[in-house]
Amino acid sequence: MPYSRKEDLQSLILEAVSRINSGVSKTLTARKTSEVPPQDTRHLTDTRTRVSTLLEYSLSYELNHLFIEKEISYSISNVLWNVFPDLVVRDSAFNNVIGLEVKALHSAAEEKSANLHTPISLIRKDKDFIVILAWGWNRLQKDGLDITYPHIHDFCIFDAWLIAKMRDSTWLINNNDRIKGIDISTPIINSDGDGYKAEEGNLGKLMRIHMSDQTSENMPSYESMKREADAYAIFKDKILLLGLIETIKDINSNLSGSLKLIDEPIKPSTIAALIGITEIPGKNIFYVTGSIRANIHWSQVIEELQTGDIIVQLGNKLEWKILKWSDEWLVVDSGKKPDIELKRICSSIFAK
Repeated sequence: MPYSRKEDLQSLILEAVSRINSGVSKTLTARKTSEVPPQDTRHLTDTRTRVSTLLEYSLSYELNHLFIEKEISYSISNVLWNVFPDLVVRDSAFNNVIGLEVKALHSAAEEKSANLHTPISLIRKDKDFIVILAWGWNRLQKDGLDITYPHIHDFCIFDAWLIAKMRDSTWLINNNDRIKGIDISTPIINSDGDGYKAEEGNLGKLMRIHMSDQTSENMPSYESMKREADAYAIFKDKILLLGLIETIKDINSNLSGSLKLIDEPIKPSTIAALIGITEIPGKNIFYVTGSIRANIHWSQVIEELQTGDIIVQLGNKLEWKILKWSDEWLVVDSGKKPDIELKRICSSIFAK
């Protein structure tokens, strides 16, 4: 059966994503760069939700066209009620042969809160998949136009059953002396008083799912879970790095500086690493990733410092801290949401 394996779907989705980026994203979901969306938290969340929904629809639209062009007797249906999965691949008899749960994550969001909360009993192994689209705002200046549009920077596809298995087993292993269990429909945990309550919604957050080192090798499907877990961890790191880079580009754009990104592989979980430099007259702004709470010796990370140089430090959740060099590093300001605090960040960089 064509396009029933994950590798086949990956190839097809790659083509669809390329079409979205070069086509509908630059028209149907583009805006003039001067048309700045509301920056308060509620409206930012609404904007991301709307963009994510439109990207999901665009993916189904382009996949359908690819099936037609390649003369494959499949079609895509959008599921019209809010249950798992979002999209259904149907054969020529309109049977549901593949499910696609689409999660479009804005890489610059400080909390990428997409969730897989579907009970594993409702997920079909080797037939249901999670498609994660990592998108960010991209600016295009061409032929007198200056537009900004949602660009899918990367994507990956994972077996939803294996991810759910990983989710559930790790949650049960990390019990923190609580009594936990998973019944037919939902995970439960003992409450502070008597009895039990449903788990409170953190279990399925995509950026928190991982495979515990304590997972037994005797667990059914262990080897498949391990392979999927390794690939999933790599992709999560890529999403985090994309978020850091997008935030840096936003800051640089507001500074009207000249940005140079460091062309070296970086893991966001490292203690400290230089990502990029903005050059403006009289000073350099160094962008680094690393734990905000760590006591970092910056001279080991950055060379040739001069008075007035600035460090913008970004954590994995895009929490930020600004430091200025004057014989020693002095903390100027800090915050947690750079997407709505850009003006404050830039003011702190220029503060005397």
